[in-house]
Amino acid sequence: MNKSAIVAIALTLLVAFSFLGVAFGDESVAVKKGDWIEYQVTVTGNPTPDLNITWAQMNITGVEGPAINVSVQTLFGNGTLFPEPYVPLNVATGAIGDGFFIPTTIVPGDIYLSTYEGNITITSTEQVMAGGIMRNAFVGVTNETTYYWDEQTGIMISAISNLPGCTMYTRTTATSLWQPLTQIYGLSPTFFYALVVVAMGAVVAIVVIAVWKKDAPRKTTPPISV
Repeated sequence: MNKSAIVAIALTLLVAFSFLGVAFGDESVAVKKGDWIEYQVTVTGNPTPDLNITWAQMNITGVEGPAINVSVQTLFGNGTLFPEPYVPLNVATGAIGDGFFIPTTIVPGDIYLSTYEGNITITSTEQVMAGGIMRNAFVGVTNETTYYWDEQTGIMISAISNLPGCTMYTRTTATSLWQPLTQIYGLSPTFFYALVVVAMGAVVAIVVIAVWKKDAPRKTTPPISV
C-alpha cells in the first residue's frame, strides 16, 4: 500500500473518531442554569437510614465562574423525599459536595483536593453509559469512592462507594445535558454504535479501493509490428 492510501485512511479514521468524541472547552465549568441530572441509586448490604438512598436529582440554579449553585432532591428507601433548595459549590475551592462536579481542565495523574472527600486522584478516562448514551469520563478515586465525571461538562455521572456496612451504586438515568440515542435515532445504543463501526469500515474500504485504482499501473498495448 502506497503513502497516498495510508494518508487517506488516517484522515478518514480521524474524521470518524471525531464524530464519536466530544468537544472540550477551556473553561473549568461547562454547565448552565436550568441544566439537570437524575440518578438512580442502589444500596447493598445493611445501610443506615441516611444512606438508604434510591433516587436523586440535581438542578443547576446558577453559575458564575467556578461557582455553581444547585438544588438537590434525595429519595430514601422509606419513601421520604428530602429537598435541599440551595447548595453552593465551587470547583476552584474544592467545595463539590458529594463529588457533584470536577473541573473539566483536569487530566489523568492530577490530584484534586476536595473539601469533603480530601484528595481525589484522577486515574484515567473511560467510556461510561450515562442517560442512554456513551460518554467519555474522568475516573477519580478516594479511600471510599470511585467517581466518574463527564469530561465535557464535569458533572458526576456515576459512582461506587464502599461505605460502612454497605456499598452504594449511583448512575445517571436522565439529564438535560444530552439526549439518549434512542430518542435521537430511534435505535438502541449498542445497535447504533455497531452501525457506526460498519459505516466507518465501508468508508475506509471505498477510500482504499479508490486510491489503489488511481495509483495502479495502467496496462499499455504494445504497437503492432507490420
